[in-house]
Amino acid sequence: MQRSEIARSDVARSDVARSDVARWSLIAIAGLMAPAGLQAAFAPRSFFDDFPLRRGWISAGDAAYDEHLVRDVGALFLALIVVTVWCAWRREAMAAVAVGWLVQGVLHLGYHVGHLDGLGASDKTGLVVSLVLVPVLALVALWASMSERRT
Repeated sequence: MQRSEIARSDVARSDVARSDVARWSLIAIAGLMAPAGLQAAFAPRSFFDDFPLRRGWISAGDAAYDEHLVRDVGALFLALIVVTVWCAWRREAMAAVAVGWLVQGVLHLGYHVGHLDGLGASDKTGLVVSLVLVPVLALVALWASMSERRT
């Protein structure tokens, strides 16, 4: 095998590895967000009062319950999850999906960091850590999918 063929082979393996990193990062986001999307879309009152796992993070704030708004958020999460899984499965447009989750994740985190009143220390920590996961995974997926394009 010639040197140029070996180099091309190494680049191809590297592209597949980065594509896998992007793919699995997006699938992890979809898996993390699916329970919230399903509960908000199909059990909005429970989502508002109990999410997550009867901890009541949403109802702890000063917002009033709005079934329409909660169902819409759930539907939007589920729609974004469908697009995410589709793109990860097909290995297409993963950078665009990662940017979408990055925007959602950063704005969502930013809101909640400013509204932690009414939560105990463990809930504050759990909320912030759980919300940081989406933008971190989105950044990993974005980095991996952008790195793949440059090689």
